[in-house]
Amino acid sequence: MLKDIETRKVDNFGVAMVPSELEVQEDGQEWECFLINLKDQPVHQVLVTSSGYKKSDEEELRSSTLRYFYDRIEGEMAVRLEIVRPELTQLTNEYWISFSLDGHMYDKRFLFVEGSLAQEHLTTVPILNKKGVLIL
Repeated sequence: MLKDIETRKVDNFGVAMVPSELEVQEDGQEWECFLINLKDQPVHQVLVTSSGYKKSDEEELRSSTLRYFYDRIEGEMAVRLEIVRPELTQLTNEYWISFSLDGHMYDKRFLFVEGSLAQEHLTTVPILNKKGVLIL
């Protein structure tokens, strides 16, 4: 039964968007997406699904859905996931992440809503020691 399934809270694991160090292009800034493991131990069997979408009365936009798999991400480590092109920053970018830790599965959705990837939202991202937008 559904009530018998134990759900565990994901903590000390997040997704960060960092402005690319490359030149700003005519159509805007590229962002680099990172998985950030702030735990002091590795996580295993990391599955990531990323997609972007925008819904309004006039139109509905959707990006491709991409999937990534990492067998292991070490503790206190960042892994670059993908580059987010400037035109995709106008969408809500969603990352579903599942991983195994100590024999249990963890699952969490991280959302970078439309407009959140902006200079005024930057903070220092741990491990990377760069300015970016971090969701834990």
